[in-house]
Amino acid sequence: MLDIRDVFSSLFGLFLLIGVGYAAVQLQVLPASASTMLSRLLMNVTMPATIFTSLVQPYNPTFLHEGIVTAVLGGALFLLYGGISALAVRLFRVPQGRRGVWIFSCTFSNNGFMGFPIALALFGQEGLALAVFLGIPFNLLAYTSGAWFISMDRTAAGDRPPVSWRSILLTAANAATLLGLLFYAAQIPIPAAVQAPLDYLSNVTTPLSMLIIGMNLTGRRFSELFRDRDAFSASFLRLLLLPLLTWGILSLLPLTPLMNGVILIIMAMPAPALASLLSETYEGNTQFAAEVIFLSSLLCLATIPLISLLL
Repeated sequence: MLDIRDVFSSLFGLFLLIGVGYAAVQLQVLPASASTMLSRLLMNVTMPATIFTSLVQPYNPTFLHEGIVTAVLGGALFLLYGGISALAVRLFRVPQGRRGVWIFSCTFSNNGFMGFPIALALFGQEGLALAVFLGIPFNLLAYTSGAWFISMDRTAAGDRPPVSWRSILLTAANAATLLGLLFYAAQIPIPAAVQAPLDYLSNVTTPLSMLIIGMNLTGRRFSELFRDRDAFSASFLRLLLLPLLTWGILSLLPLTPLMNGVILIIMAMPAPALASLLSETYEGNTQFAAEVIFLSSLLCLATIPLISLLL
């Protein structure tokens, strides 16, 4: 049984960082437009460093098998969620211009920004390493098909050409994923002089992503946010319906308690901060993305402890 206090502590600390980003713009410490440049820094520098360093682990045959199973299962779950979300977007009558972000937010969980630190807090280093393997299908799908979902809202405006697959596939994050897998498979050592700055950059990713989310929330009043039915419906799927479906699927499979716990907790995370970052990159609906991320991150303070009781 997980310690609920650890779950609350990890979630609440990250949630406060969103508030810092919001306050920085409201108090005019930073202009709201700064989120665009900070997003580019995160997407092209700190996030690739995080992906690369998380994949470079000591070789362990038993753990490698568990990691591969976790990655394959995670990829299957993300594809299943994508199909369910694509059908549900019509059921919940989400309007054009929001559908891409809605599908993306339901399909993918906040794996790296919130999932990694929470997996570390709840399951230790081995749990974090399994979460990293779960991040492999996340990165491959979120930065490709997920980016295409986000671009749907961009093309819905009708005044911009669609984003090319070349610009979606050839990203720093995808390059870091492939490079990290290569270094892990070949067990290539990283010099200490290189590892140190990579670790410094990696440590910036989580707080920077939360700050960006807070900055993107400043364009709308909170009273309007809590009346947004689309944000609530996306949060309902992301935090309750899909995690419960995941629990049902995992209960049928012969997994270790650690694998079961890491997969369920990661899949119960709120909408990914990447929705906001990709919206900045591909000119999607950044405001709606920030709203879904904020609302689901707030509501997960109640839902994740409940889901953890299933373990």
